[in-house]
Amino acid sequence: MSVKPQKLPSKPLPISDVLRDLAVLRSSGCGIPEIFKIRVGNDTKAEDGSASRVDSSVSLSYEYVKESRAAIRLHDSGKLEMQGSKIEEARSKYEGLLDGIDG
Repeated sequence: MSVKPQKLPSKPLPISDVLRDLAVLRSSGCGIPEIFKIRVGNDTKAEDGSASRVDSSVSLSYEYVKESRAAIRLHDSGKLEMQGSKIEEARSKYEGLLDGIDG
């Protein structure tokens, strides 16, 4: 009988998968404390003016999530690839025209 060579185990947490998962988590609007039910203290509002910084940070976070979701929808719709192919086709036509003028 032949012995099959054993495959080396893959990396336990490939960085590309971790980054993708973190990006999905960020765009979903759900935070890590919510997922793991970690209690977050409210001591950030204890300092003067920190409440406005927290509110500003939260609004920026919501804006980031909104824009991320829009970008994901645009990517998944296929419109980018379609426009990219149109641009590439136009570029190749103009290169052919330029070669005809130069040649």
